[in-house]
Amino acid sequence: MRERLPVFVWLVLMAAGAWIALFRTPISTDLTHFLPKKAGIAEQILVEQLRHGVASRLLLMALEGDKESDLAEVSRRLAERLRENRAFVRIDNGTQGLSAADREFLFENRYLLSPKVSEQRFGAEGLRQALEARLAELASPAGLLEKEFLPRDPTGEFLETLRPWMKSAGPSLRQGVWFSPDGRRALLVAETKEPAFDLDAQAEAVAAIRESFAAVKGNRSVELLLSGPGAFSVEANATITQDAVRLSLLNTLAITLLLAAVYRSLRVILLGLVPLATGALAGTCAVSLWSGGIHGITLGFGATLLGVAADYPNHLFTHVRRGETSRQTVSLIWPTLRLGILTNVAGFAAMLFSGFEGLSQLGVFAATGLLAAGLTCRWIMPALMPQHIALPDRIVRGLHADELLRRLSRFRFVPPLLIFAAIAWITGSGASLWNDDIDALSPVPESRKALDEALRRDLGAPDLRQLIVVTGAGAETVLRRSEDLKRILQPLADNGTMAGFDMAALYLPSHETQSHRQSALPETEILRRNLDEALRKTSFKPNAFEPFIADVSHAKHTPLLDETSFAGTSFRLKIESLLFRHGELWVGLVPLVGVADAAQLQAALAADKNLIYLDLREASSRLLRDYRREAVHLLGASVAAIVILLTFGLRSPGGMLRVVTPMAAAAFVTAAVLMRLYGGLSLYHLVSLLLVMGLGMDQALFFNKPSRTPEERNRTLLSLLICSFSAVMAFGILATSSVNILNAIGSTVAMGAALAVLFAAMLARRNPSSA
Repeated sequence: MRERLPVFVWLVLMAAGAWIALFRTPISTDLTHFLPKKAGIAEQILVEQLRHGVASRLLLMALEGDKESDLAEVSRRLAERLRENRAFVRIDNGTQGLSAADREFLFENRYLLSPKVSEQRFGAEGLRQALEARLAELASPAGLLEKEFLPRDPTGEFLETLRPWMKSAGPSLRQGVWFSPDGRRALLVAETKEPAFDLDAQAEAVAAIRESFAAVKGNRSVELLLSGPGAFSVEANATITQDAVRLSLLNTLAITLLLAAVYRSLRVILLGLVPLATGALAGTCAVSLWSGGIHGITLGFGATLLGVAADYPNHLFTHVRRGETSRQTVSLIWPTLRLGILTNVAGFAAMLFSGFEGLSQLGVFAATGLLAAGLTCRWIMPALMPQHIALPDRIVRGLHADELLRRLSRFRFVPPLLIFAAIAWITGSGASLWNDDIDALSPVPESRKALDEALRRDLGAPDLRQLIVVTGAGAETVLRRSEDLKRILQPLADNGTMAGFDMAALYLPSHETQSHRQSALPETEILRRNLDEALRKTSFKPNAFEPFIADVSHAKHTPLLDETSFAGTSFRLKIESLLFRHGELWVGLVPLVGVADAAQLQAALAADKNLIYLDLREASSRLLRDYRREAVHLLGASVAAIVILLTFGLRSPGGMLRVVTPMAAAAFVTAAVLMRLYGGLSLYHLVSLLLVMGLGMDQALFFNKPSRTPEERNRTLLSLLICSFSAVMAFGILATSSVNILNAIGSTVAMGAALAVLFAAMLARRNPSSA
């Protein structure tokens, strides 16, 4: 009963954990988990734009082919087909223009929206000049449009109201659709209903585009190019998944063959997964109870860090001797195993104090997972194991651990020397140890990034790379501040500091500006008198502009417009993307185009504290740098905790150095090599180095474990070789991936694991049996 009770409790806990993990643990992709807890407005807006901004929901399409007519025809038919799909909120290729409802809205509100409205414009002289201009325009190709609106709009306010929208309408037209400037590509842009991080929705949208293109292409020689955050996410996810599945199968096969050659038992091989599975489930449940869910990044990196726990059952299996029960064996190796578990747990527990919730989650997952895996190995595995594990005697007898370690001990000075050499090279090379460029974490190939930049340039699509953030207590405050900002930016655009800018205030004036325009409109009798005087010097009929007088009289007292007034028009999306509520504040985004002198721009903005200049790439890299710096600081705290635990656990400063030195040597040498190969270490490398340190400490502890007999020493060496070969093989296969994420993790751990076992062997105790 005493043997079965722990297994029964474990099964109950596993069942409860599985229920929590499957039904009570939402897996989040919210990037705000990786913001500092006291993130500023700039960081919050950065993440919000990456998640929900219009730019994140754009899919950019280009059609390439030999015949312009074919490209135009496919563009029209593709746009028509996609507009019927509910996955998209809009499809633009230049064919639609303004709808009747859009034109009516602008026309009815032209006196509030036109920037040309002034008292002089509606005086007798201003009206006379406007009427003469209309007469001249009637003879031009635009005369038909002028003639349609002339009786109601002789001052031309409608065309002035149209002008901002026409500037943002897209690239040039050929055969009625958008084309690139060189005429080689027909261009389309789609805005998805769901944000870019919703991979399922983005995959459906991308599939809909490709299926629609195949249906309308026919036998025309036309190719589809697709870009944008959603397309990148879908493509990267498919590539990573495909690579991960393929490499996982290779890893599983290779490690299964290795373990089968050693243990010759499927039951033993499967039992080796029990601590790892328990640790993963415990880590997931702990994070779920800690923060109400788990982030996908935490789940992925946390499972990688649990790789240390894969060594625990191997230590147990290889140390079981004939005539000895598994309970006796685990009691003998438990002091060493327990110290390794506690030091690893203490190391990861330092992350709990992080100001980044994502890093705290990672610490909870890894610490809880390793502790659960270790306890499972101690109390559950002996009850599940067979009575005897038939290790090949020739392998155990043929290892000659004492002789091998005696030879390697001649090089015990190498690990500490390599630590100093690696530190000297890192600090003296002049290169940065860390690569905090956000692009270093992107799985998108450079060729795809280049295509995206080209399509955005041709389409004039917002990339929101550089923008100014205007904040205020309300939408009206933001609009007034944006209008003040316009007076700063326009001269900079005129002198070439930047190519242009966009803002909500260009389309929706503040109430203050609208009220000023209303007050500039004359009363009916004054307007009639001014118009009569202006008409005396023209050929227009005296009563031709009665509708104009009526419209001005109506506009004089019409309600002012706000951000809700654009509902029911296609302008709504434009306004909402540039002006929105963020918590208690209102935010106005001012995207900048072609900034040539960022320093001059920032100097012009410095006086107004309500303006935030934001370069999304630089801000993303800065946030990543802050995240990495905190991780490094916590890593330092972890190392300090590990040193203290090892000193007390081993009761010897010398023993502590024999464990810490190979771990540090493996980490520093690996970091120096990767820094040379990759031009700096990314966040992927840092997390992987945590696993290297865990593996290195595990190796060193068992190399310094007291052994009763040479056979036991051989078994310890066999255990360490199995653990090391497994890690090097698994992560070495991962390093062959073409995906930079998998490649970085694989190359770091494979190299570090190989060095860790070598350095630990060099510094192993020379006479363990006498200890």
